[in-house]
Order: sequence, then structure tokens, then C-alpha cells
Amino acid sequence: MPDSITLTDDVTSATWLPLDGIKPGKRGAVTVTVTFNGPADADIAMYAQGEATGPLAQRLRLAIFESTANLMPFPVFNGTLADFTGHTSYDRGVGRWKGHGDGRDHTVMYEVVWSLPKDADTPDDEPKLGLVWEARAA
Repeated sequence: MPDSITLTDDVTSATWLPLDGIKPGKRGAVTVTVTFNGPADADIAMYAQGEATGPLAQRLRLAIFESTANLMPFPVFNGTLADFTGHTSYDRGVGRWKGHGDGRDHTVMYEVVWSLPKDADTPDDEPKLGLVWEARAA
């Protein structure tokens, strides 16, 4: 699993983030850094790579925070895994930002915080969260 993604104009990149240690009553976090460097401005959105259904998807809570070197973390999504995986296209994406085509790196860090309620069933295996970032020329 890469811990960083690099985008340019009209590029889509994806990663699968492992949600390690999921057990009832536990929480954890995983991060990924996304850097845009392109010749022209681009609008960037994040969305899910596929849908998740079933009891775990309905109970697993996700909060996704976005931050930069100049901005404190702020939430771009809060809900269940099933809710998030309803965002499966650029048009339904979250965490939108503009990558400036000035020849410099523009970096945003995403932190995915998960929690599973104490009364939830123990998952059969550790799920992975597929995230996609897409940059479209502005």
C-alpha cells in the first residue's frame, strides 16, 4: 500500500488502505498523502473504489479529515463505510480541492479514522478501503 499518491492533470490514482486491527470497541487511523503537480490547474476529488455492503459496512464508522501544511485538519466525510462507498464517482466525490498548475507540489494529507461499536460482530477478516483520487483539468 502506498502512503503517497502523485497526480497530474486528467489522472486517476487509487490505493487500498488496510483498516488494521478492527475489533468491536476499537478505533484506529490510516493516512495517505496526495500531491498534485501539473502544467495546468486541476480540480481534485476523492471517492470510493467500489461499494461495501453487509453488517460490517453498516456498523463501521469512518471520519475522513483533510489537511495541508497551512490548514488544520477538517472533516470531509463522517458516516459509515456503507455511506462512504456510495460515493463511487468524481461527481459524487468528497474532499474536493484545486491543484494549481504552477510547477510546484501541492500536497493534501487525508486521515481516515475508523471505529467499530462495542456491540458489533467481530469481522471475519480485516477490510480494506479503496480510495480513488481524480484530477480533472479546470
